Formats: sequence, C-alpha cells, structure tokens
Amino acid sequence: MPELKLLQQKTSYELVKDQSRLEEVVKELKKERLLSIDLEGTSLDPYTNELLLVQIATKDIAYVFDVRQLDLKPLAEIISNEKILKLAQNAKFDYGMLKAIVGIEIVSIFDTMLAERILTTGVSRENSLRAISRKYLGVELVKETRKTFVNNHARSFSRKQLEYAAADVLVLFPIYESQKKALKKEDLDGIAELEFDLVPVVAEMELKGFLIDVKRWRKVIADYRKKANKVAKKIQGDLRPYSTHIQTDLFGNHADVVNLNSPSQILKAFRRVGLDLPSTGESVLSRYNHPLTKLLLEYRGYEKIITSFGENLLSKINKKTGRIHPDYMQIGADTGRFACSNPNLQQIPTDSLFRDCFITPSGYKLVIADYSQIELRIMAELSKDPVFVKAFKEDQDLHTLTASQMFGVPIDEIGKDRRFQAKSINFGLMYGRGAKSLAVQLGVSEGEAKALLQKYFKQYHGVKEWLDRVGKEAVRFGRSTTLGGRKRYYQRINPGDPGYERQVGHIERQGKNTPIQGASADMIKKALVYVHKRFRKKRLDATPIHTVHDEIVVEARKDQAKETAKILGKEMKRAGEIFLKIVPVKVDVTISDIWEH
Repeated sequence: MPELKLLQQKTSYELVKDQSRLEEVVKELKKERLLSIDLEGTSLDPYTNELLLVQIATKDIAYVFDVRQLDLKPLAEIISNEKILKLAQNAKFDYGMLKAIVGIEIVSIFDTMLAERILTTGVSRENSLRAISRKYLGVELVKETRKTFVNNHARSFSRKQLEYAAADVLVLFPIYESQKKALKKEDLDGIAELEFDLVPVVAEMELKGFLIDVKRWRKVIADYRKKANKVAKKIQGDLRPYSTHIQTDLFGNHADVVNLNSPSQILKAFRRVGLDLPSTGESVLSRYNHPLTKLLLEYRGYEKIITSFGENLLSKINKKTGRIHPDYMQIGADTGRFACSNPNLQQIPTDSLFRDCFITPSGYKLVIADYSQIELRIMAELSKDPVFVKAFKEDQDLHTLTASQMFGVPIDEIGKDRRFQAKSINFGLMYGRGAKSLAVQLGVSEGEAKALLQKYFKQYHGVKEWLDRVGKEAVRFGRSTTLGGRKRYYQRINPGDPGYERQVGHIERQGKNTPIQGASADMIKKALVYVHKRFRKKRLDATPIHTVHDEIVVEARKDQAKETAKILGKEMKRAGEIFLKIVPVKVDVTISDIWEH
C-alpha cells in the first residue's frame, strides 16, 4: 500500500450560492451518467436538522451548494434521474435528509458503505469512509472538520469546511471503481444490487416511524412491575425460614432477606437452602429444576423487559412527529440480517404486552405479514431431506411430525412436552447447537440430549448429511454462500494455531446457520423491495414501517387495508419463490389496529 496521504486540500470544487448558477450546473450534470452525492448539516435527525450544504460531484469537480441561499428543487432533475447512478457513503442517511427537508428522492444508488460491508462480511466491519479511503486509496481523510458544522450559524463557510465537503464526494469515484471490480470478481454484484435497491425502502421506513400509545405503554410497565414484585415477594418468603437474621420495620413488616440484584447475596442465600450454585447466570439457573431458580429466572425476565422497554423507549419518541424512528442497519448481522437500534424494536418479544401498544393514527390500519417457518423451509430446500420436504408440501405441523417420527407415537397423541423437544431440536440445529446446549434448554442430561439427537438424525438423515457437509465446507473454503449468492467469510485458521479446535467448531456452527439465516434475510429484503415498488405503482397510501427477520409491518389507509394485505402477501410469496423451488412458501397476513403476532 502506498504511504498514507492526508486529504483535505487540493480538491477541485466550486461553491454555488447563486440560483441561476445552480440551474446552469444542473443542465451540465444532466449529461453525466455517474455522480456522487453527500450533504452536511447540524443534526442527525431529519426532522430537526438544518441542512447546510449539498455536494454533487463528477470525477473531476465537486459542486458545493450553499443550501441556506438556494432553492434546491431543480436538483431533483439529477438526483431523482434513474439514468444517472449516484454514489454515496451511507446513502440511507442522505436519502432521508433530502426527502424530509427538500422533498427530493435519490434514485439509482451505489452505496460504498454497503458495498464494503458485502465484500468483507464476517472478517471486517471497517466500512467508514475514512477506513475505505485508507484501504483503496492510501489516503487519510481528516474527519474532525465534520464537527464544525454542528451549530453552524455563520454566514459563510471556511475554506477548510468547503475542502472537507468536496473531498468526501470526490474520493467516492476511485473507491467505486475498485469496489465494482471486487463485487464482480466475487460474484456479489447481484447481492449489492439488492442492497442498493433496498436503501430507499429502509430510509422511508425510518422516516415514517411507528406510533405508540404512551398511556397504554405505561400501564404495561406498571403491570410488569406488579408481576416482578409478586415473584420477588415469593422468593423472599421462601428464603426467610432459612435466614438467621430476620428483621422487621416499625409496622411489623419483614425486611428483604436478600438483594435480588446481588449475585453474591443470592448464592449465599441459596446455599442455606441446599442449592450450591457456581454462579447465578441464566445458563446455570436453567440447569437446576428447583422452584427458587425458576422464580429467580422469572423475576429477571420481568426486570429485563421493564429495563429494556420501559420509560427508556418512550424517551426516543420524536417530539416533532410523535413517533419512534429506529435506526435500521441493512446488514446488521454477518448473515445479512437486519439489525435495529435506538431503540431496538426487533427485540420486543412476540408474546410481550408491549406489542399491543404499537398502534396507527385514526383512519389507518396495520397490515402484518410473516413467512411461516421460513428458516425450516429453507433448511428443507437446502438439505432436500425427503421427510422435511414432504411435510411442507402437505402443510403438516413440522414440530408435531418430528416428535411423532422421533418417539414412534401417532401424531394425534403428541403432547406439548414432546412437541417442545422436537421444536427445540429443529431450531437448535440451524444454529449449530450440540447436545450440551440442547440439554440446558430442555432441562435434561447431556446423555439424554444425545439420545434425542440420534433419534432425530435417524429420521432426518438428509438434514444431518447437509449440516455436516456445509459445516466442513465453511472451514475448508473459508466462506458460506446463501441461495441468493450472499457470502460470509471466515478468518483463515491453521492446525497449529492456538485454540484451533475451538475455532473450527465456531466456524462449523456459523457455516450451518449462515446459509439458512442468510437466505431468509435475502428473501425479506427482496420482498421489501417488491412491496415498496408495488405500493407506489398502485398509488396506495401504504408504507412498510417495520421488519423483524421474517415479518413486514405496513401502515395503510383503512379503506385500502384489504388491497394492501393482498399485495403484501402476494409480493412476499413471489420473493420467497425466487429462492425456494421445491418447498412451498407460505405467508400469513393479518389486518389489525395493533402490532399483533
């Protein structure tokens, strides 16, 4: 790599402050087929941000438009022109700002940040503009200048600020050329196209946000607090007979025996009962079939949900819109799955009372659709296991069928416990889980878990052969590939490396999971693109506002809800059938006033 050079000067740019000059520049730029775009503002929130600069560049020159002195509407002729490819670093951010503030949508995108994430998934997350400029150009961008735009109320911009703004768009051209070649070489251009097509959908999803019934939310918090207190009182009562120091207050009420948030106190109190635990971790507590360990897990479950989804989440409501606007990361996980933050709505449990608090404004409905058992269907498609495939073709309950096959019991005699065991194995195998991990979940010995796995693999030998093969191939080739062509790379390891066997086991587990979870991610992304385009074509007042792995939530006008539901189900099925050729795709759609499952 050449010696790193600082890039903050010697950039070719023109500051545009005159409206007539803006219109002249637009005429020139309309002739281009490749431009880059960026912007500078005072905030990351599109609803409070003051847009200061918009930079649009050719490979030779950057035009820096002073937003405070211009009407930017004419820029739509180039920014929304599908014949001109726009390069951007984190295009979702630029799209959201321009749409919210100026009303312009970016059409035809190549996102250098996403491209880098696609090329290095599994081995690096260094995809900032600074990092990729260093990687591809041997150039060190000086990013400290960015901070000077916050609370910028000066009438003019400094030369340093303008050079910084221009540099950010000019470096994108050589980066693009390198990434484009790398994507083609790795056969990842199809996945890149999918991710780029998805950018406007995700940006619109973030802009729209989700409406919450605050009064109901606070009632749910109070209800969970009552449940937590009730369980805490039960634990204190069960421990009190074993305590040597029982204290009461002035009114004769018993003081707490133990601080339930203190692991050391809990361990000490449990030993007096005869429970000698190595720690109070969830995995440890789960292994003990004792009333107190179960109560402590229940108590912690309530405390966790109160902490994670209590007043903290309500503080994220945007004061201008009255809605929650999470940040969706398109390639949040190395499998290609979405991630969500600030707040993470994907973590809200499906059986949580909090889900009932997500609502719509008057005159609208939520249309919710999810793929039925999609990861198991993908595993059936990939393994071609005849029993698995037949079960889905006949629309059977796979977990009940699995239990019947494993235990030799008629389907109509399978109870909840055996179905749960079968379900745990079905899903656990997709995450590369072995007998030890399964034993903890099922509450059985490791030997019993091994016996269950043997019964399972005896019935589904196709699944076992496929899992074994892809796990070993991940180690051998250093990558996993999904049905859509997405790749996850692994660090190369050698037999002499420290912890070699442990690293092999880790890669094998990821190698089993990635083709399944990654295909599911590809599918939901393809579906979002299809749905977004179809809604627009039909001119429906319907917008995807949330996604959780295999689920899409749409806010639609009440009188268009049925048509929206029909389109949503059809387009999700169409997306699924691109990937699944022998296993049928099933989509469940619901119209509701709340976010139900």
